[in-house]
Amino acid sequence: MTRPPLTLFLLAAPLLMAQAPAPPAQAPIEDVAIIKATPYKPSIQRDPFSAPRDERPADALDVLDDIAVKGMIKKDGKNFAIVSDSRGNVRWLPVGHRFKDAEITAITDKAVTFHQWEMNTTNRSIFRTITKTFKREEGKR
Repeated sequence: MTRPPLTLFLLAAPLLMAQAPAPPAQAPIEDVAIIKATPYKPSIQRDPFSAPRDERPADALDVLDDIAVKGMIKKDGKNFAIVSDSRGNVRWLPVGHRFKDAEITAITDKAVTFHQWEMNTTNRSIFRTITKTFKREEGKR
């Protein structure tokens, strides 16, 4: 009697082993309580202790009253104003250059136009327009 169940088992074994594979296990549900490390990759490299503002050049501390307009130069289709400050430094400045209390808004063949605002305010929408013409210097005729 022990033979028939054993032969039956041996005959059924290949059939039992040929079953379809088990379905794939579902992805584990993410546990929101687990804290994952997120690497910090900053894209802006600046001093974290400095105020976030536009960097201004060192000559931006000049005030408009200290600036003398000498002339203009055309280079590569752009107009540059030739100005000198109270220290005697002469520079070529493009349209949009900012001083402490003003900004160059236009450069023509005869004058340079500035927008000047109060130094003690941050409101730059209130300004006055100042036009400085080129002065003829001694010895140039």
